[in-house]
Amino acid sequence: MKKYFIEFQFDGTNYHGYQQQDNVISIQEVLEAKLSILLQEKTTLIGASRTDTGVHIMQSFAHFETDKKVPIELMKRLNFMLPPDIAIKQFGEAPANFHSRFDAYQRQYIYHIHYQKNPFLINKSYYFPYQELDIQLMNATCDYIKTQRDFKSFCKRNSNNKTTLCHIKLAEWRSTGPSSICFEVHADRFLRGMVRGLVGTMMKVGMRKLALADFIKLMESGDNRTANFAVPGCGLYLTAVKYPEGRLPLEATV
Repeated sequence: MKKYFIEFQFDGTNYHGYQQQDNVISIQEVLEAKLSILLQEKTTLIGASRTDTGVHIMQSFAHFETDKKVPIELMKRLNFMLPPDIAIKQFGEAPANFHSRFDAYQRQYIYHIHYQKNPFLINKSYYFPYQELDIQLMNATCDYIKTQRDFKSFCKRNSNNKTTLCHIKLAEWRSTGPSSICFEVHADRFLRGMVRGLVGTMMKVGMRKLALADFIKLMESGDNRTANFAVPGCGLYLTAVKYPEGRLPLEATV
């Protein structure tokens, strides 16, 4: 039995996230179905990260095991079979003890917001046609969360996490144009709904509807009932999943 990995990306508009679920279409379901056809056996993928409905992935990984002979042009054939909104970027044999989820030491997300109506950003960015957000105030919350470890307040209920501890290595808001901004965050792991909860709650600070002191109280309370998870998934992108150097035979990608 050999282990293989795939690097993939997708536009999440038409999917209920990566993780397979009952009665809705997911990225995992589509990928497994096509791989199973190619390998002529039921194939199960273990992914590096889960995503919510509508969230996009620019880079993620998954692994699978098989004792079947893998076609030489598996990536080319798989891309031919997949719908246009899912693409395989790399494929190869992985070490026997590789695990796409547990071996990853960092995940990186970006959340995009635009203020002016733009039909070319539908389902790609959060249209926010209200007051412009105060980036300086929101970056003050970033300075605070980078000193924290427990993000229970920004985890959706019934997530069944063994721990709510995360190590944020980068968190910042910045302008990306005359009428757009983004939030970028890197951490070793993220809880369910955590990025959207942080974005929505920091936006309340940026609108001056929530003081920084109250944001800190919310964080320290461990109570997610006052966090705002309502920002749409369309603005959120998983941009990178990082592994220790040499863990996978990866080529440079852009």
